[in-house]
Amino acid sequence: MDFWGKLSDDRASQLSLADHCIDVASVFRALCDLPAIRRGLGLGSAAVILDRLAVFALLHDLGKCNSGFQARRDLNARNTAGHVKETSVLLYDEELRTKLVAALGLADMASWFADPEADVMRLLLAAIFHHGRPAFDDNIADGIALGNLKRHWKPRGNLDPFDGLTELGKTARRAFPNAFRGDAPSIGVSVALEHRFAGLVMLADWLGSHRESFFPFEHEGDRIGWSRRQARKALVAVGLDVSAARIRIEHGQPTFGDTFGIRGEPRPLQSALSRADLPALLVAESDTGSGKTEAALMHFLALFAAGKVDGLYFALPTRVAARELYGRVTDAMHRVFGDDCPPVLLAVPGYAQIDGEPKNMLPTDAHLFNDDEQRTRDRNWTAERPKRFLAAPVAVGTIDQALFSAIQVPHAHLRAACLDRSLLVIDEVHSSDVYMRYLARRLLIRHLKAGGHALLLSATLGAAARAEYLHPGDSRPQAEPFDQAIVLPYPALSAPNTPMRHLPDPACRSKTVRLEPLPLLKSPEDLLPRLRDAVRAGQRVLVILNTVGRAIALARLADADPELASALFAVGGVRAPHHGRFARADREQMDRVVSKRMGRGSSSGAMLLIGTQTLEQSLDIDADWLLTDLCPIDVLLQRIGRLHRHDRGPRPMPVCTVLLPGESDFSVFLNPRGEVRRGNLAGLGTVYEDLRILQLTRDLIVAGPVIEIPRDNRHLVETATHPDRLVQLQGDAWTRHALHIEGIGGAQQSAAHAAAMPNEHLGEFMFPNTVEEHLATRLGLSDRILSLGRDFPSPFGQIIYDINIPGRLAPKKEIEQAHLVSFEGDILFIQADAAGQYNYRYSRFGLEKTTP
Repeated sequence: MDFWGKLSDDRASQLSLADHCIDVASVFRALCDLPAIRRGLGLGSAAVILDRLAVFALLHDLGKCNSGFQARRDLNARNTAGHVKETSVLLYDEELRTKLVAALGLADMASWFADPEADVMRLLLAAIFHHGRPAFDDNIADGIALGNLKRHWKPRGNLDPFDGLTELGKTARRAFPNAFRGDAPSIGVSVALEHRFAGLVMLADWLGSHRESFFPFEHEGDRIGWSRRQARKALVAVGLDVSAARIRIEHGQPTFGDTFGIRGEPRPLQSALSRADLPALLVAESDTGSGKTEAALMHFLALFAAGKVDGLYFALPTRVAARELYGRVTDAMHRVFGDDCPPVLLAVPGYAQIDGEPKNMLPTDAHLFNDDEQRTRDRNWTAERPKRFLAAPVAVGTIDQALFSAIQVPHAHLRAACLDRSLLVIDEVHSSDVYMRYLARRLLIRHLKAGGHALLLSATLGAAARAEYLHPGDSRPQAEPFDQAIVLPYPALSAPNTPMRHLPDPACRSKTVRLEPLPLLKSPEDLLPRLRDAVRAGQRVLVILNTVGRAIALARLADADPELASALFAVGGVRAPHHGRFARADREQMDRVVSKRMGRGSSSGAMLLIGTQTLEQSLDIDADWLLTDLCPIDVLLQRIGRLHRHDRGPRPMPVCTVLLPGESDFSVFLNPRGEVRRGNLAGLGTVYEDLRILQLTRDLIVAGPVIEIPRDNRHLVETATHPDRLVQLQGDAWTRHALHIEGIGGAQQSAAHAAAMPNEHLGEFMFPNTVEEHLATRLGLSDRILSLGRDFPSPFGQIIYDINIPGRLAPKKEIEQAHLVSFEGDILFIQADAAGQYNYRYSRFGLEKTTP
């Protein structure tokens, strides 16, 4: 009886197990011929060695030979089984292991390795675990599970599982004969090689199972030769093979003007990064709006032309920032590569696009009428699932998608294998975000060891944070003392163990801003008179508050004020604040309207835009007056970047009004344990945990200084974030708070360390069932997409069928569909669970949790 590997849904047709394994191994072998992937494997270019790895890729589905799996051909069959965990008994039961070695001919393969028995086991496990995570570890050998699984490897009827294994062994020899008769150095299977191999097998399995476009069940002639040709076609079609694009520029990188469709010369940072002979890790510091994005793209093009990277992943802190930047990257790539442009992906779940087209606008399998539509659909492959996002040759997304390659979540190995071939750009790096700094450092360690390149972008990075990023593997990297740090050059380009390079920019547009302290943090309603004055004067007013609740509360007050309501930000005539708790369709529309009303070339006139951190990064906003909650100084400078962003003619000096507590000494907010007391502190101590940085930022602001940006950036950031300054806060309360912050940092690092991919061989660990709560929230793993059961009209005229609930508001248990949804006026009332414990209201003010 033939062993099947793939079945059609109706069981009417099938693909043999041998043919499916040939398809996956063919894709794997083709992947190994791509320059960046071959370089990442670290085994050289010897075809014999790569063929030997492909043999183990071919064996990835050996578990499908078991009789319980083969029985699934019959929909009514009983005693069925899977095919991954079921392989454990072959590896850990002595009797069956002996039969496995004989059936596959593993003794011949053992001679390929430096540690024959151990290395064969390691590659087998890496191939078997192709479904995204370890299915078992060595502890299974001591459990009762092996006895239960052993029955699936006994003959059933006229089917003997070991006949199938024998056939796979013969197929491997037919598909890769040189692996068995060639001569090559022994392969040492390190942890890094094993993990990278696992990721590449996952990628090959996804693509090698693509029946619709590349690997249909039916074929003419020999499957092996046909499959090799199809594999090469598949890599080109989905964008993994970028050779055509590289040929376009390898003999001459396009000029800055041609890349971005502008006249003029590149700025110093952009020129400095337009080279491939720079260190693999770089930190670029330059003022907001000074062209760091363009500098990063020029660096990518230089590395790409030189063959040092095959892709780009541009990682941003928020979805709105990614969506805003995506269009600029897409336009630049199409100018450079023309008809040979590789797919350009917006790697944001729920908002994915390829080449500027939303995923749901692309042709489906049932509507492919010509070759152009098929080509478009194939280019969409990386957009279909978030786990494939990093396989895109050029992608703009959020930092969490990159972090998922370094922590123990499903398909982390797949993500890592894809990211390793790319330039990783991390944008909007801050000094004050200790938690994300630790996670990003773990990512950088893994990425650089794999031969990747990384570029970090920041408006201004404190000395301590910069030292940690430049030396991600050091536990306590040393920063410059405060008196030296404040005089370091700016703008600048830094690399590990080299002097900082000053990149003065004569074209830099200096901006003078007056900082105005206003002790109304606890009573934002008292702002209304001044807001009315600003509206009467025709000003564009931007209000950025630290929490969604505060933004909604102030928006409601403004909405109820006839004078302010006329100037309040509106989408299609519907007034609203701007924050992250809107349905996807509404949020996309809001972002477009914000850019149109307050971006470059927008018309003048009074405008009041109230929102949260969603407004501080990447959106093209030009405000006359900024009113903001107190926040760390580096974040404040980011927000100030929205002031006078464009040249709109003569205007008075811009003012940044900072809402402060009435108290001058923030230690009064601390309890005896050094923790921030509960209360209405506008995210101080929660959104921004370190009250020391906020105290020092407040002390800078209360003097009401006039600052010049970017001249003062370095001095401001170091004054409020440098360790030498933090320790100058005296008193027992501050000492206890410092210990508390250190404890939080230690706990967060421990959680991140526990979640990080261990430097251990597969079989020695299992992924945790859950990720630590705080880490899960930061990465969005606790968010819930709740189906509404049917389509509903949104307050802004869109059609919505689901809603994203942030982790801190979401039910602890997974709920796919809301228990009850009612529609009253323009407000949706959502009862998520049958018990009525999780209730929400969705209106023009966004999603709010309501009391039961």
